[in-house]
Parts: sequence; structure tokens; C-alpha cells
Amino acid sequence: MTSRLIEVRNLYHTYMASTPLAQESLRGVDFEVAEGEVVGLIGATGSGKSTLLQHLNGLLRPQAGRVRVAGQDLSDPAIDLRQIRRTVGLVFQRPEDQIFEQYVGDDVAFGPRMTGLTGPELRERVRWAMELVGLDFEQYKDRLTFTLSGGERRRVALAGVLALRPQVLLLDEPTSGLDPAGRADLLARLAGLCAEGLTMVVATHNMDDVAALAERVYVLEEGHVALQGPTRWVFAQAGRLRALGLDAPAAVLVIAALRDRGLAVPLNVLTLDEAEAAIAAALTPQPPVPSLREWEAGEWRGGGVRG
Repeated sequence: MTSRLIEVRNLYHTYMASTPLAQESLRGVDFEVAEGEVVGLIGATGSGKSTLLQHLNGLLRPQAGRVRVAGQDLSDPAIDLRQIRRTVGLVFQRPEDQIFEQYVGDDVAFGPRMTGLTGPELRERVRWAMELVGLDFEQYKDRLTFTLSGGERRRVALAGVLALRPQVLLLDEPTSGLDPAGRADLLARLAGLCAEGLTMVVATHNMDDVAALAERVYVLEEGHVALQGPTRWVFAQAGRLRALGLDAPAAVLVIAALRDRGLAVPLNVLTLDEAEAAIAAALTPQPPVPSLREWEAGEWRGGGVRG
């Protein structure tokens, strides 16, 4: 059985607790991620997605409930949070908040350097991480970070986390603000990391990103889990998602509209490529079905009746 890397049970969190401005963000959340799994986390703004992510690498400690990461209880005051953050890497929604060195190479090298890497080993780790996210090492290592575009900043932030070689990658709105080409490129690179076995949690408002990457989905509503299950099943619950202020991926909406108009297309479609294949199959004329007499007479050969 695949082991759980992350296990959250009955987690509560209140910002500015015991003050007149107290705001409850998480209310009894149960959540788990198995080794090698990609899990999507969706919900309306303010549903608690970012708060939950920040509990998974120790940026926030449990006020009530339990969070276990790689067998470590994050409620334990003696736990080494630096080790947890090497195990679970978090890429924030605003990458500019995560980049603070003057040069790209130094920023990507910061985490590994803090773990004791130096010299050629450090240089190769930085090269590996940068090229993994599509940043040419020689071209970008000496670039000033403040001159980067939004998409380049996103890649530098991701490279800086990957340079620590985490077991789990947490992504908060990874494609927010990217143009279509940048989004497609980043999704392809994340899919490549998934294929290599990296465990991943993706929190996003973009349903198409979840459809492209995630095997399972949790839906948060006002701090609790309103819906969870396999990605195809969750996105088939169109009515429940609409009630939660969410929508399904574009491909699911297209297929649903075509079914309403009588086209025999399957419901278990997630991506536009799958929708295209399903529509083409539904519109392709099917060969005639032989009658019992034709079968018995041996007149049916190769999909057609002998003439």
C-alpha cells in the first residue's frame, strides 16, 4: 500500500484568535496525500486553501487538530522545522515575495547553500533546478532578479524550491498571471515532475490546471471540506460545484452542453484533448450491425456484408 506523506486530521485555525477581529479559517479539516500522488485543492476565495498549504510545511502550527508530514507531528515543539521545509517545498502565489537575492543564480542557490552544499556540487544543483524549469543556466544565472518577467519570476521561485529536492511540492495558484503560452509551458513541466514521482499539492482557482494535473481533488468551503474524491468524479458533480461558487473545467462544460443537445458523448472527460477525441468518436459513422440471419449465413465479413 502506498504510504501517506501528509495526514491532516480535524484541523482548526483562527487568525487573530482571542481578539475582536478573530476570523476562523479552517474548521475541522481532514486531508491526506499519498506518496507520489498529485492532489488538487480548490475553493472560492477565502475558503482556506492557502491556510491549509501553510500548515503542510510548518509555516503555521496546528492550533487544534493534527498535522503529520513524513511521519513527523508538526504539533511537537521539538520538531526541526528546517527539515520539514526541506521535505515539503512551498511556492507562494506571489513569486516576488519569495525572491530576495540580487542575482538569479544566488537566489536558486540560497536553500541548498543553507543545507551545507558548496562548490561544484552547489553549482550543479542550481544548474539542475534551473534547467528543470526551463531557465538556461548560463543565460540566467547572472541576471538581475528585478529585471525578470512575471513568468520568469515564477520559474525562479520554483527552481529555488526544487533545488532543495523536496519530497512534496506545494503550489499556490501556480499559473496565476501567466499568459497562455507561459501557462502551457509551466503545466507541461509540472506534469513532467509528476511523471517522475514527485508528490504534489496544487491549490488554484483554475479548474483546467487541476484537470491537467490532479488525481484527486478536495473542495473547501468556508474552512471545511465540502467535497472530495477522484478528479473525474468531483468535476462530474456540476450542480454541487455551482452551489459552492465553482465551475467545472471548460472541457467538462462543453461535453455537458453537447449531451444536453443529444450528442452521445461520455461524461468522464476532463481535458480539451479528451473532449476533442470524444466528439470526433461520437460524430464518426459506425459500421452497420449484422443481423442474426447474416451471422448465421456467414455473410458478415470484415465489418460489412458481402455484395
